[in-house]
Amino acid sequence: MSGNLQAIGFLVVWVLGWGVGGSLIDAGLIEFGVYSLETGQIGTAITFVLWSLLWGWGGIRLYQRFTQTYPNQDDP
Repeated sequence: MSGNLQAIGFLVVWVLGWGVGGSLIDAGLIEFGVYSLETGQIGTAITFVLWSLLWGWGGIRLYQRFTQTYPNQDDP
């Protein structure tokens, strides 16, 4: 698989994971009564910001891991 295709695939999976993960976390917090949509959107906004920071950091770390170059074992 070409490098560009891998990068596009990584980005698509990352964006889907961010959106689905954030929605599931938000729905869970609403379901368990941590906050309510009737009282405003501050809880959703805080969840969005925290999840975005966490998921962004994870994406950067994963990207660094995937693009890490290893020395050739055959070189003296």
